[in-house]
Amino acid sequence: MLSVLDRHLRSWHFWLANGAAVAWFVGMSLATQAALPAVKLFRCPIGLCLGYYSPVELHATLTKVGKNGREFLLDTLLPLDMVLPALLLVALSVTYLWFTRTGSPVAVPLSPGARYAFLCVPLLYCAADYAENWTLVEALQAYPNIPYRLARRASILTAAKSQLIVAALGIAVALAIAGWGLAHHWRDGWRERR
Repeated sequence: MLSVLDRHLRSWHFWLANGAAVAWFVGMSLATQAALPAVKLFRCPIGLCLGYYSPVELHATLTKVGKNGREFLLDTLLPLDMVLPALLLVALSVTYLWFTRTGSPVAVPLSPGARYAFLCVPLLYCAADYAENWTLVEALQAYPNIPYRLARRASILTAAKSQLIVAALGIAVALAIAGWGLAHHWRDGWRERR
């Protein structure tokens, strides 16, 4: 499968996949900031949260955003957030493949096993993000009586999703930097041979 993808992958796939994911994320962020100006996206329990948050924090945040904020989360943000994990899965997978494909000047030499292992990280992120989204839907529907186990599950899934996306982005950045370095090394070596 990797060899087929290596042969058919073009630069426009890379740019389109990454552009779509970034544009969707920026659009969601702007819509959320407009609808919920008091909520910070990069704090627990909404958004990126690398650690555990308590059921009290979840309840307090849902109380703080008010009825309109909870309706926005349930009716607008969570449906939009069902698209983002798939876009990020495609963008990260294409990025990993782009910088590890054989025969390319920017290719980081990896075994097929390592390539498949790297591809598992965005796949796991995607699964964790979808599970977190469904759990938050349940929490919003149960509000104000959110069961402790449901709040705890939401916290664990939010932390897992956040840690996996940070790892996936870190791998993409590392491959891009290594690929860029290899391309310059390859280009400089080619010039010396001429």
